[in-house]
Amino acid sequence: MRYARLRRQDGAIWLFAIIAIFAIVLLDGFALFHANQSVRDSATAAANEARNAYSQTPTLAAAKLAAQNYLDRAGITLVSLTGTRATDGSITFTVTAKTHADTYAFKYLRYVGLKKWVVKTSNPTVTRSSDAPQ
Repeated sequence: MRYARLRRQDGAIWLFAIIAIFAIVLLDGFALFHANQSVRDSATAAANEARNAYSQTPTLAAAKLAAQNYLDRAGITLVSLTGTRATDGSITFTVTAKTHADTYAFKYLRYVGLKKWVVKTSNPTVTRSSDAPQ
């Protein structure tokens, strides 16, 4: 009778362990997804901020400062900002931004030979342009 109770407890321990592992994988997935989405949205918004700043003060320094300030508030790093002038005189700003996703267990995959993939996945870098040129 005592062994039967121990087996039921072993089953509960295994069930708890499986649920804990699943929860950690799920949380890491959410962290990676959120980092990717936020850097995409923030890069687009920063390009639009640069375009708006340039329309008020037509200097690239003002545009870069506006994009930098927007990304700093979001906790994202500005990698580069470029402005492209079209033949009709309009300008489109392109922002490249980078962020980092903090994970619980995903980061340890780098020790099993997946270092480049882990670094690339947990540090998403995107390039986005302003919506409508000014």
